[in-house]
Amino acid sequence: MKSSLQRAVTLCQSDMERVNACIHQNLQSDIMMIPAIGHYIVNSGGKRLRPLLSLLTAKLFGYEGDRHIPLSVVVEFIHTASLLHDDVVDSSDQRRGAPSANGVWGNQASVLVGDYLFSRAFQMMVADGDMAMLKLMSDVTNALAEGEVLQLSRTFHLGMNEAECLEVIERKTAVLFKAATEVGAHVAGQSAEVVADMAEYGMCLGVAFQLMDDALDYVAEAEDAGKPVGHDLEEGKITLPLIFAMQRDPELAVRVEEVAERGCYQEGDREWVRERVAAQAGADYAMRRAQDYAERAKALLPAHAEPELRLLLAQLADFSAHRPY
Repeated sequence: MKSSLQRAVTLCQSDMERVNACIHQNLQSDIMMIPAIGHYIVNSGGKRLRPLLSLLTAKLFGYEGDRHIPLSVVVEFIHTASLLHDDVVDSSDQRRGAPSANGVWGNQASVLVGDYLFSRAFQMMVADGDMAMLKLMSDVTNALAEGEVLQLSRTFHLGMNEAECLEVIERKTAVLFKAATEVGAHVAGQSAEVVADMAEYGMCLGVAFQLMDDALDYVAEAEDAGKPVGHDLEEGKITLPLIFAMQRDPELAVRVEEVAERGCYQEGDREWVRERVAAQAGADYAMRRAQDYAERAKALLPAHAEPELRLLLAQLADFSAHRPY
């Protein structure tokens, strides 16, 4: 049986083909390194969930125009730019099971092509000509940058609590999901109230998605996740599964402090920490919180929308909180 994500991809297949064509068209440059790196990361096996949410939300309200295509690409370009920068900041040499762009071309090229994608996104918004969309995306890009800096400032922040953890998630990850669904509702001409509800739906789905990501880092196997696991703590990221487990396991808290002081794992640390987090059901707690956010997302879907698509968006919220990868 197809997952809700697979059904959504099938439903939006023709629009997604237009999105992909628009992506490749807007990656063109006579500076060959730009399309090379851009195509490399755009084609690296991501779920395209953000543009998919824009397409689905527009379809939810019966939109039949074209504006959602380039605006979906804007969201994807901002996301891709943030990935390029993230991998440099995190010194990651892998993304989705393959060498990261900075692992292939180096940090300088990755940062500069990320900058190019941000600026290309703004050129596309100017071409769209809607000041409301320009304001939305400039606010989103600013929030994203603040989220990146906030996460950096909380590297190995052992006193991190759940509220602080959720603040980082909202600013750094969920804000782009919010933008995706807000775009779809806005171009479909919905009222300010409905647009706000759909934006909040995207935010809640995005938080659920990231909480699940954080949980999978402690429970998934690398071959299932399609990326290295057990790396969040090594990168200084104190996520909800670890916060929950440390509050209940003083020995774990001591070991995490030792890792923080060294700034890296020693042999056996990764497995030991993962086992202790599992013993305290830290990942299970994060998954429960992810489902809480999925429930909030589903409650925000408007009653007047197309029933089949409304159900699919509700199922996508559940998928975000239960996905195996």
